Amino acid sequence: MIVLKDMEKLTTAQITALIGKIRAIVYTRVSSDMQIDNYSLESQIDICVKDAKDKFDINEDEIIVLREEAESGDNPNRPMLNYILFLLEKGLGTKVIFLHPDRLSRHLHLQQQITHKIWELGCDLHFVEFDLQKGNAESMLNYNIQGSIAQYNKAKILANTKRGRRTMVSDNKIPGMNRIYGYTYDKDLNTLVENSTEKERYLTMVHMILEGKTGSEVAAYFAKKKYPAPKGDKWYQATISRILRNETYMGIYYYGKTEVVQQNGKRKQVPKPRDQWQKVTIPAYIDEVTFGRLQKCLDGNIKNGGRPSEDYLLKGTARCGRCGAAVSSGITSKTQSGQLKYYSCTRKSKKSYSIETGESNKLCLGENWRVDMVDSLIWSEVVRLIDNPKTLIDKMLERISDVSKIRDMEKNRDEIIKLIKEKESSKARYIDLYAEGFIKSKEELSKKIEPVDFEINELNTELSAITDNLKISQSNDDNIQIAISMLDRYRKIVKGKLQIEDKRRIIKLLIEKVIMNDNKKLEIVYKFNTFREIESINSSGNSINNQV
Repeated sequence: MIVLKDMEKLTTAQITALIGKIRAIVYTRVSSDMQIDNYSLESQIDICVKDAKDKFDINEDEIIVLREEAESGDNPNRPMLNYILFLLEKGLGTKVIFLHPDRLSRHLHLQQQITHKIWELGCDLHFVEFDLQKGNAESMLNYNIQGSIAQYNKAKILANTKRGRRTMVSDNKIPGMNRIYGYTYDKDLNTLVENSTEKERYLTMVHMILEGKTGSEVAAYFAKKKYPAPKGDKWYQATISRILRNETYMGIYYYGKTEVVQQNGKRKQVPKPRDQWQKVTIPAYIDEVTFGRLQKCLDGNIKNGGRPSEDYLLKGTARCGRCGAAVSSGITSKTQSGQLKYYSCTRKSKKSYSIETGESNKLCLGENWRVDMVDSLIWSEVVRLIDNPKTLIDKMLERISDVSKIRDMEKNRDEIIKLIKEKESSKARYIDLYAEGFIKSKEELSKKIEPVDFEINELNTELSAITDNLKISQSNDDNIQIAISMLDRYRKIVKGKLQIEDKRRIIKLLIEKVIMNDNKKLEIVYKFNTFREIESINSSGNSINNQV
């Protein structure tokens, strides 16, 4: 018996080898980790497999089991539910077995849709706990009534859950949440109670900031004192700032800051107006006046901390060759000839302090790069590129003339599009679970969604580059002439006197990113390079090595 869970899939070779050998697909689903025992995944598998043996004489080695965990019954984009149809289309199995219709769906329309898709593929649908007869009008009526009841019960449970939460908040209780530093969530009282040890440390943070200390200095002090951090074994400046920006410590916890709405067919978490937030009174650690003074001190730390300047060419384009993070300008040094500005990796300023040693742990170590040198070299390279457009385009077309490479790009594009859809579906499922109360707090939801959003953004960036390259591969002579004309216009523009914003705009039209390395080598990734190849500024290598 083959058991697949989460996003596990069979390979093409495995599917081919199993054609004619698999007779049934068993689908199991739970909505949360807290699913009641008789609907646990293990019990569903045992019951369904036993039914397949007893009623249809199907052996275990003729069954594929699909496990769907933490999936809502009204979600049409469940990975394993979609995979049933994929396997049936490939010729694996002639029967799909569920424990009960509500494992298929808790939404009548979706239940009908999946049912008819399975039947259209010439396969049978069987429920252990419901007698479905395809040609029987009474059976089909009961089946649809069952779907309507499941949908009604789901809506009722959700409404009761929301009403129960609102009632709890009106009674000055909090219906579940992630911890807040300085407090402990009392499950019996359903509220936040004072954590005396952490309260004292919170007040220490406040006093240190009001006395003129920075968030980094507070983090370093706490690490040296070996105070446990909220998460992990390091204190971060950002953690201190986040705690001190939280207005909860004035004695009011706000519930319902966000809501889930339907937008363009998808559920999305959006902020609610402040006047709709619900208040819960909790122990206060500071008053409103002190909190206001604290915010002014924190704002002052930001202003004195050196914000990135605006007068540099590669804003939003530069990347660190050591760690891949963004690079910005803001670091300065004074010399006899005046003040020099430097590009610096943004992760160099994100410090953490180890509780064991109290020592600073910079996330990225290495040198900075002089803004004037880098900007001059990059702009010279862009002007050179615009001055020789035909040579560049000929070289570019030569790279993409290989049909096999074009097919590889198309295959890569299709795989990325599929991955993006899967990630979007995963994000939508998390939002569904939040709306239904299985994910308890906005903080927990954000923790799950943030890495998915990051992956989606990375995939979209890669997809954009591949799409551009494919467009170039399909260019005809007319399109090439258009590109040459465009670069010719740029050539006339760059010969004039341009503001930094104008130069930056041209840079962003032509360049994907500039990678800055420790060996003083700058690498340019052009937006239209077929395989995103990196071209170094070799002609300027000596000046970079000596001065940047």
